[in-house]
Amino acid sequence: MSNRPNILFILTDQQRKDTLSIYDEQGLCQTPVLDALANQSTVFDEAYTTCPICTPARASLQTGLFPMHHGMLTNSYNYGNMVQELPDSPELLSRRLQKEGYQIGYTGKWHLGTGAQNVRQDAYIQKYMGDVGFAELAMNAASVPTKVGYTGDDFPGHGFGGYIYPQFKEYLASKGKEVKIEHIISGNYTSHQAGEITSGLDTTIEHYLVERSKEIIDGFSKQENPWYVQLNFWGPHEPYYAPTEFLNNYREQSIPPWKNYQGDSPNKPKIHDVKRANDTSWEKFIPYIRHYFANMSHIDYQIGRLIEYLKEKELYDNTLIIFSSDHGESLGIHNGLCDKAIFMYEEICSIPLLVKLPNQVSMTRKSAFVNSCDIYSTILDVAGMTDYQRDGTSFLPILTGEKESLREVNVTECSGIGSILFSQRMLRYKQWKYVFNAGDIDELYHLATDSGELINLIDHPDFQERKQELQQLLEEWMKENNDNLLFEYQYLRRR
Repeated sequence: MSNRPNILFILTDQQRKDTLSIYDEQGLCQTPVLDALANQSTVFDEAYTTCPICTPARASLQTGLFPMHHGMLTNSYNYGNMVQELPDSPELLSRRLQKEGYQIGYTGKWHLGTGAQNVRQDAYIQKYMGDVGFAELAMNAASVPTKVGYTGDDFPGHGFGGYIYPQFKEYLASKGKEVKIEHIISGNYTSHQAGEITSGLDTTIEHYLVERSKEIIDGFSKQENPWYVQLNFWGPHEPYYAPTEFLNNYREQSIPPWKNYQGDSPNKPKIHDVKRANDTSWEKFIPYIRHYFANMSHIDYQIGRLIEYLKEKELYDNTLIIFSSDHGESLGIHNGLCDKAIFMYEEICSIPLLVKLPNQVSMTRKSAFVNSCDIYSTILDVAGMTDYQRDGTSFLPILTGEKESLREVNVTECSGIGSILFSQRMLRYKQWKYVFNAGDIDELYHLATDSGELINLIDHPDFQERKQELQQLLEEWMKENNDNLLFEYQYLRRR
């Protein structure tokens, strides 16, 4: 682009793309601000995360690399992670933008490093991992945004909704306010918790993050150089804390079962049971879904506050706005699956992606396969760099209409979560999906006739040639992308 625009990247956490009406005709979740933004954006229908887990996906956004190459294979300080703290490098998004003269800001969820002191005090680490000598801790190599060049906020670790941090508590105290979270429900699955924020919208972490974003942009606007700001919400990831003002909109709303809540073929991977709820009855999920929707509607409202600010400051027209999520969420699909990882269904691998070019006023829709690494490359391309390609490729030519696609296949990887190490690769090709599950049964779905991925065709006699075609495509992708899982994959599936 000839004139370098400001860039605003808004990232949610664990958001199902069907919470946006542009992706779901039912429109059960109300997001009028993002609907309006979509009407002025390019909407990607086939955008995928590099990994359906927070840390790996977020590291891909900052490095432009697949998890197998940046080494953050699962959440920080979980078993199976090779790198616990995102290393500072000239190739990081922040350092490259900084070198190009951009002012760079960051607020909200990081989850790419806990900070050494934070980890040493972590009861989970002490109880389950004992005195593991993490190399990063030995070198005091804490990774937080301001250590890699960003102006803004350091919120180390996972954050558990963001309400635990002293900066947020100090902000509330300065306003003479406090946050009250009441009517908490929990227990149907290990990590499930929902609650009602009864103290007002201006006591929420989402309100605070928008205020911080405005402060950062205000400071940058005093300088001539363009800016890049990344706003990262902790929601709608659990804990599903939703303000009364938005929860009221869903209290009486009918929540019908997902189209793929029931009806699975019997030949599904056994590993999926790790993420199944204690009680899989649909009624048990409805309260959590209501809080999840209300949380997302609140995030939508807060994004509206930031967009209005940009318009008031006459910054909106010259700002490229990207909206996406790190990965999706399950919430009861396939007979009670919860959270993410271990399974590779569309609800957790396919992500929302809206990109509004400066001065864009109408919607275009694209079916091209794009992924998290491509977002990194696109941001650098927009910033005026020519050497932007790493594992991803810039989709700016798709935004401008010069190209219709980047690739024929797209692959999402996973290496396990928590204390489970489990290698997976999911390949999309046309309307087909193939999932390699090392140590379990593979999966094959035809999304055009089975969008809910209910019927696993992997052993169906009519689709053996198709299975072999997709397995070969995955092998070729592994070779082209230096995937070290290639050797085991060939041994198990391609001999």
